[in-house]
Amino acid sequence: MKKKVIHFVQCALAKILFFGAVYPLQAQVSNPSSWESFVNSNENRLVSDTFRLQTFGKSEWDNWIFSLNGNSSVIQDKFTMKIPVGSGTTFQPFALSDYNEIKIVVHAAGLELAPKENLFFSVYREGADEKLVGHESTSEKDFLAYKDFIIGKNPNSLSILTLKASSSKEGYYMTDSVYAYGNIPSYSLFSGIGNWNDTILWSHLPPLRHRNALIKGDASITTDTYCKNVAINSGSLKINPVTRFILKNLDLYESDASLYSEGAILLSDRITFHKTFEESGKWYFISFPFDVYPSGIDPRFEQKDATPNDGGNYFYVQSYNGDKRASDNQSTGNWEVMPVRPDNVPLFEKNKGYLIALDEKATIRTLSFSSQPGDIPEDFANAGVITIPLGTNMTSGNQENYGWYLCGNPLPAPLVLSQIEKNIALDGNIYVYDGNGYKTYSLSSNYALPPFAAFFVKASSQTELKVSSDSTPTKATSIIRTNFPVNKSIAEPYSDKQSTGIKSPVAEDFHFFIKDGQLHLQNIPEAGYVRIINMMGRCVVQKKIQQGAQVIPIVNVSGMYILQIHSANYQKHHKVVLP
Repeated sequence: MKKKVIHFVQCALAKILFFGAVYPLQAQVSNPSSWESFVNSNENRLVSDTFRLQTFGKSEWDNWIFSLNGNSSVIQDKFTMKIPVGSGTTFQPFALSDYNEIKIVVHAAGLELAPKENLFFSVYREGADEKLVGHESTSEKDFLAYKDFIIGKNPNSLSILTLKASSSKEGYYMTDSVYAYGNIPSYSLFSGIGNWNDTILWSHLPPLRHRNALIKGDASITTDTYCKNVAINSGSLKINPVTRFILKNLDLYESDASLYSEGAILLSDRITFHKTFEESGKWYFISFPFDVYPSGIDPRFEQKDATPNDGGNYFYVQSYNGDKRASDNQSTGNWEVMPVRPDNVPLFEKNKGYLIALDEKATIRTLSFSSQPGDIPEDFANAGVITIPLGTNMTSGNQENYGWYLCGNPLPAPLVLSQIEKNIALDGNIYVYDGNGYKTYSLSSNYALPPFAAFFVKASSQTELKVSSDSTPTKATSIIRTNFPVNKSIAEPYSDKQSTGIKSPVAEDFHFFIKDGQLHLQNIPEAGYVRIINMMGRCVVQKKIQQGAQVIPIVNVSGMYILQIHSANYQKHHKVVLP
């Protein structure tokens, strides 16, 4: 019987396909700047959506509330509502907004019926109450085989009524499903901040079942939710704990689209990341939290290697060879052009960093990257592990060049550096290209890497970099900019000699520098205060500081001064010259 209910639900929900063939998401909404006009246009085609359903078996799909009248009862092990003659049931009315051509379907049967023990439906439509005859019982037969009773012309309420005759044989009617469906635009646009089920935040009601979502805001999912395709641009989607989000495809436009999860993601097809390159012929850092095979790359482009060609819609990829750097003990010449890969080998391995460039003669500047169908695990966007495989060729003379590995954000969301689990094999920093060279950020800081960003680490041995939902980060102070183009002369990172610690945060990690009239404090071990005192002993600047990193303006101050840093367990004085 349970299989029967599941089959019915599948059939009822399949009505979504009745009003047109399935069409690809990207073909309709590949330009997020036009989403607002698209959802209100004729191109946002209508689909038939089963928006109310009751199967009387506590199914997770059931959402049509009802009340029993007379002797009616629900037999849950049979997934059936029994309505003895003279009894009935009333279903909760619904609003007609956004739906049109609404129909209600009642799948019903009857047994041991006496003449005139008829079945009726009471509905409200076209501004008036109506009583419709469903089945007229006669003396010829005392039963009604299961059949669909279809009530059209936009009803928005339903009551099932039965009559009891004086010659009654105490018969009854029964139904194993009641549902309502109507036409509604396939795509709905989310704007603002709030819950997925908040109707006010959507252009055409929350898209459930086989409808599609476009998100330009911050949406959160707090109950099990089913949707077909979801696209995010300039916004985020958060799945709360003990919650399932079931969908077919997910499209993320640029690195300002984020997916957070503390629940489970059941994605049947694939994730696609769309990146627009500001300049052709320039190298950009990139990484993916999933494997990308050649078949998952935009078919409008073709990968090329270092072999000369006439130019066109081609792209090129480079990887970083940290083992070569350690073996040669050279901090230059360690980038290698990736050869064209066969279809069964990932071109981009998940959580590994790369450089990518479009050909200078490319006429398209947006490139799409997709995961393999069914390749996304349920804990995606919830946890991540980066394997750092290092060689064994470390010597006393190559310590500066040993252990460099280019990895990537393992989450499709900003990664706060303090969210990374402590690891004594790392030197305590990450290294990110900032347009001129590599900038150092402490792993104990609250800076955050955007999704799909690549960064260097320096490790003393083979290890794993772990991020999990158990390591709750503090709020990020700032998102690290990573989308800088790299010129043909590609720089390589070098060790930060100012930061000697490998644990987070301790007093030995603290360091500072002065630049452009600002005092930069990094790896502050604890909250406290900083003072700048002149040679006469007068305090000219005093500011509170918090653990992590902080920038303090020091305008209108120059000459020799004493810099004092005070906290509960840390006190240091430094002589400084302020320009």
